[in-house]
Amino acid sequence: MTNAAARRPVRRRRRTCETAGVVSRRAGVLAAVFALPATLAAAAAPQPPAGGPAEEIAALEGAGAQFLFDYDFEEALRTYEELNERFPEHPSGPYNFATTIWTRLAQRSNAVRGPSLRNDRFFSQDGRPEPTPEEETAFREQLAEAFRRSEALLERDADHREALYHLGAGEALEAGWAVIIDRAWFRATRLIRRAVGRHRRLQELDPGFRDAYVIPGTYVYSIARLPRALRMIAFLFGMRGDLEGGLGDIATTANEGRRARWGSLWTYELLMQREGRDDEALAAIRRLKRQFPKNPDFALDEITVLTALGDLEAARELGERALEQRDAGFGNYHLMLPGLAEAGLGEALLFAERWAEAEAVLSRGLGAGPSPEVRANLLFRRANARDGAGRRPDALRDYGEVLLTGADEVISDWATALRQAPWPDAAPAGSHPGR
Repeated sequence: MTNAAARRPVRRRRRTCETAGVVSRRAGVLAAVFALPATLAAAAAPQPPAGGPAEEIAALEGAGAQFLFDYDFEEALRTYEELNERFPEHPSGPYNFATTIWTRLAQRSNAVRGPSLRNDRFFSQDGRPEPTPEEETAFREQLAEAFRRSEALLERDADHREALYHLGAGEALEAGWAVIIDRAWFRATRLIRRAVGRHRRLQELDPGFRDAYVIPGTYVYSIARLPRALRMIAFLFGMRGDLEGGLGDIATTANEGRRARWGSLWTYELLMQREGRDDEALAAIRRLKRQFPKNPDFALDEITVLTALGDLEAARELGERALEQRDAGFGNYHLMLPGLAEAGLGEALLFAERWAEAEAVLSRGLGAGPSPEVRANLLFRRANARDGAGRRPDALRDYGEVLLTGADEVISDWATALRQAPWPDAAPAGSHPGR
């Protein structure tokens, strides 16, 4: 046997291990992205039996989460500081404090909205939020304290339910930071798999602990959504996907959980958008809007879902109302990323073939100083409107500007295709809800 021949099996094994690593990494990163909102605490969910510290903890968690999901971030931080001070051995205070910091950063990056997951555009976008040194320090210190408290509880009782829950939720939260902030894919994968293991153990110990279903559910959903070749390899390495089972577990927490109820509903809504099951997405987003009316991202997602369903008049009315509420200072609508409301309204007008109105709204959004990712979307849609109106040279200039931004690979691919033939007749797959 030659030296080269002797080495071939080693190379084959190495390639197999590398392929398995790709499968695990992609599934882990997908799960980390989809589980991001699910790690957030719940509000107004069923409370534990009356009396004692458990009731006080639940009340503070609920009050803090109402602030958190309404984007009243400073009030949420103050509530979790109080929780931290009143119960210095419980991990909930520092965990939720870290969660609030992460949520504020994710909101600034458009990472918690449906359009970022449609067509897997999250993975094609370059933008990421920039935490201040104070934010990063606070996040890491608070999360480390939550881990320390959880581990101390487990030293006393290896089956401590609350400790297992917070360790797994904290690891999922840290995976979210690794994805959104650091783009540290391998680290996110390791963290999310540890989180899944802890919550699966918690399910075995206590099947009625409904908050423990969402993170494992997102993981098996993510494996099921891998390309077919990778799914087959994943199966050989013991990683089995289950699309409907995973979604069912997420829905279990959304409907029956206490801490993770609303975050799981948010995750479910995002995944329904990704799956194109927009009727279910709409029902979920309306539940969230009723509970958290000050959150502008829920309003923007409702516009996106209505547009995808073809209810363009309702989407237009909501888009105009969102702009009015933002300009009037309603709730926390001032936190909308510049240009996002105009992008939502502009798309509703565009797909209704109201070319001039769409162009005017989209141009207004471009004048608001949007981020590169939002700017790319606004330029692309304005180019669509100009194409629809028969103004091909103007449309081609906008498509060229999209390519210059380089901020969103999916939209850049669409723009490249439409430089060859005009929209809407040549609309690439995914760029038009009716085609």
